[in-house]
Amino acid sequence: MDDFVFRYWIEVFFGVIVTAITVLVRQVMKYRAEQRAIKHGIVAMLRDRIIQTYNDYAEMNYCPIYALENMEDMFREYSNLGGNGTIAKLVDDLKKLPTKKP
Repeated sequence: MDDFVFRYWIEVFFGVIVTAITVLVRQVMKYRAEQRAIKHGIVAMLRDRIIQTYNDYAEMNYCPIYALENMEDMFREYSNLGGNGTIAKLVDDLKKLPTKKP
């Protein structure tokens, strides 16, 4: 009888552990998916802001220093988050513009 009770509690114990690990793994996977989605969303917003800034100042044919610094900050974080280098051309073109109104 004692052997049966002992085996029963061991099965319950391991069942609880396996269930807890399964739940934990699912939560970690969900968290990682959410973090990946947030990262991609931030990259998309930074890309949009960089393109919008470029379009605005390229049309005016000048870029004030504060806007250029802001663009460089956005581009640095865009790159740190894994954004591709296609936006680098826009940043380089913007750097070539004068900083004062013509």
